[in-house]
Amino acid sequence: MKDLAKKLLEAHIEHELNRFKEGAFLQSTDEEVAAAIEWSKKVKLKDVMTPEQIVDLIDRKVVELPIPGGVTELVGEMSRKVLNSKHNNNSTLKDIFARKQFDDIVDKIVSLKNVRNDLIHRFLSSSAYSKLISNVLYDGIKEYLLTENVFAQKVPGVSFFIKMGKDLVNKTMPKLEESIENRLKEYTEKNISKTVQYSEKFLSEFLDETHIVDIADEIWESIANVQLSQHFKTIDSNDMEDFIIIGYEFWLHFRKTKYFKEIYKELVYYFFEKYGDKNLDIILEDIGITKEMVVNEVRELVSPIIEKAISLGYLEERIRNRLESFYLSEKTLSMI
Repeated sequence: MKDLAKKLLEAHIEHELNRFKEGAFLQSTDEEVAAAIEWSKKVKLKDVMTPEQIVDLIDRKVVELPIPGGVTELVGEMSRKVLNSKHNNNSTLKDIFARKQFDDIVDKIVSLKNVRNDLIHRFLSSSAYSKLISNVLYDGIKEYLLTENVFAQKVPGVSFFIKMGKDLVNKTMPKLEESIENRLKEYTEKNISKTVQYSEKFLSEFLDETHIVDIADEIWESIANVQLSQHFKTIDSNDMEDFIIIGYEFWLHFRKTKYFKEIYKELVYYFFEKYGDKNLDIILEDIGITKEMVVNEVRELVSPIIEKAISLGYLEERIRNRLESFYLSEKTLSMI
């Protein structure tokens, strides 16, 4: 009986292996994918999974799953490869970024007038900008009074005497210049709000559709034909690694936030609200997955792996391991 069981085992193993040979495997793939597609027409999304299961999956695999150090290390190494690639010397920005795409971005920026005005307002209303423009005004007025006023320019030697007088005043009345500077700073600070308002109005009016398009055209003309290697010179591999670390640390923090959890829960429940009562084939169709696509991908990606597994004897080993427990079991032997 055991000999017969072994013969049946070997015959079954041979049968299974033959199903993975090239022609038979492709036929089996077509049949199984077609069967799966037909099955998907009879099953609704809510019949095979729940939103709670997907939320739990995201919790485990996206939020809680540690990111191995090897992943970030690999990303850093690959970014260095990109920066130092020899192909950067033979490629320009326009080779990888079409002018139409650039123009589409510009058109979108032009259409976002409210966003543009809000950004201008926020930037110009900041204390940093007020301090910057105050110092610029102060230095400009001070320089003009000393060297660039009309009287000093028209009369030869006056500029020299103004500076000489300034030095003399500093020696005799050291506090006077400091007092004048303080008054000048006080004046510019008092009037800074008007200057900021004028700056905001000017920029908002200047950055209209025509000017933005003109500026964008100039930018494109200046960068489109430049080799990528020249662009990448401004960022070295250390900078790229720093950006990767910053992005990595941001993700580690962001994925733990309450906001992220509420957002992905909201999206999952929305997806089920939209597709929960629909058959799986409708969902596959909406996201662009077809029978032909699946079959082609299996052929391209899985077939070479199957061939290698057969040539190395690995596939036969796994089939034998799975079937032996059945054919050589006491229950099976007692039935033969």
